[in-house]
Amino acid sequence: TRHQLPLQLQQATTSTSIQQQATTNTVAHCAPHATSIMRTAFEWAITLILPLILTFLSFNLLSEAGSATYFRQWCLYMFLDASYGHLFHIILLVPARWIACRLLPGSIVPPLIDEKKLFEQEEQSNDSTITWPSSDVISKLPQDWVVQHESSGNEKDASETLDVSSTSTSHSSNKKKRSTKNKIKTASSTSNQNANLHSEKSSKSIENTQPYYLNHVRGSTRIRQASQRIAAAMGTLLSSYLLCSFSSLVTLDDIGLGISSAKRVLFDVTCGFVIGSSIVIFIFLLELRMGWIKIIGTFKTVVPEELFTVNFAWDVLFHVGVSINEEVMLRGWMFILGCHGLLLSSFGWFDDPSDGAAFAIAMSIILQATLFSLLHINSPGSTAISLLNLFFGGIAASCNVLVAGGTLWLGIGWHFGWNIFMGHILGRSTSGIPMSCAVISVLPKPAYEKYHGGTFGPEQGVLAPLAYILGMVMVIWVYGWEELEEWRERLVINLSNTQR
Repeated sequence: TRHQLPLQLQQATTSTSIQQQATTNTVAHCAPHATSIMRTAFEWAITLILPLILTFLSFNLLSEAGSATYFRQWCLYMFLDASYGHLFHIILLVPARWIACRLLPGSIVPPLIDEKKLFEQEEQSNDSTITWPSSDVISKLPQDWVVQHESSGNEKDASETLDVSSTSTSHSSNKKKRSTKNKIKTASSTSNQNANLHSEKSSKSIENTQPYYLNHVRGSTRIRQASQRIAAAMGTLLSSYLLCSFSSLVTLDDIGLGISSAKRVLFDVTCGFVIGSSIVIFIFLLELRMGWIKIIGTFKTVVPEELFTVNFAWDVLFHVGVSINEEVMLRGWMFILGCHGLLLSSFGWFDDPSDGAAFAIAMSIILQATLFSLLHINSPGSTAISLLNLFFGGIAASCNVLVAGGTLWLGIGWHFGWNIFMGHILGRSTSGIPMSCAVISVLPKPAYEKYHGGTFGPEQGVLAPLAYILGMVMVIWVYGWEELEEWRERLVINLSNTQR
């Protein structure tokens, strides 16, 4: 009906006024406190000293003859990675906040001395002050793509109640008539109270409803989220370098970060990027063909005042950090090192060492894929289906390492190509990660949530397993099985050397 307007249309005016007021407040808040110290001297001291203590401890533990074990080195890596990642995050967050506050158009940033509000904004998966899509876009949508206001069902129920009441009053006494009027008055009062409550908590309602499933934040928030991911990647690389330098048991080659030649690294990264992005394009075209998504624009930012190229740069940096951090941690330290450790632990279980290597590889794949899946359990929109699909994704990622001969560069390229194309080139959600812009902006059709994946995105959709299989087939077609066999033989040889 005409009075049942879409959720975004009913809230567009309110959200616009909120944005204008917040933008005005931003200028007043940021300027006076741009040089304020965000943490106490004690917090800075702990942040700086803890990584140094852990580094000293790691050096002493790993330099002792016979004291280095795969499990001990993995535990030390996890502690070092967390401490150095936090240190780099604190360091990079200072200029990121300053840039977000002073230089970026359309920014809304709390006062730099309000650490709690800054943290909440930087951790948000969706900014409820952003109206997306615009009312102009919604007005051009077909009727079956328009999301009705969530209170329309209540209004319908109230209308039916009034109809029933008016029918029953023709056969009732004056007392019943007065009772019916009271019920009508109560229903009207309740409706008004609900409307007021909805108005007061509009931002929460928008965030919970998410009628078109996609999460959005401002570029001024995205740069700070990107700084966190880049810091995590820096912590991962530095921790890996330090531990491999201290240990006689594990080298950078053993965790997949070896560089045999720059040409080979470039080939692996490029090949992974092409394959990862190709299977995302495959998903996108199928969803478009089946009517699950609709293109609504190109080269758009979710906040009109912001610059596309600037916002896209933050998204690129974000996913570079994600790709390096997750691939080194999960596929390097968890999977490859797990193969070495499990093979050593199962020594003597098998007559043929090759069978032991196959067992270690299979168990490491399961452990790594399980951890990869569980790391996304709190992602926006996550369900059992998304966790199952990501388990398959973890298996595909292990396949990348094996087929490439135990290196991570192919997987890093695949991971980055998958994420950047899905989330910021083709405008789909990547594990619920928010976006601030997209080369191609799309709307997922509300009625097809179980097919396209809803808020979590295509990784929760029905096409994800098919895409993973297609990607593995493409990788095997390019690389073959030879390097996998060679790497398994090196695994067995390394076991023999360790036993000596």
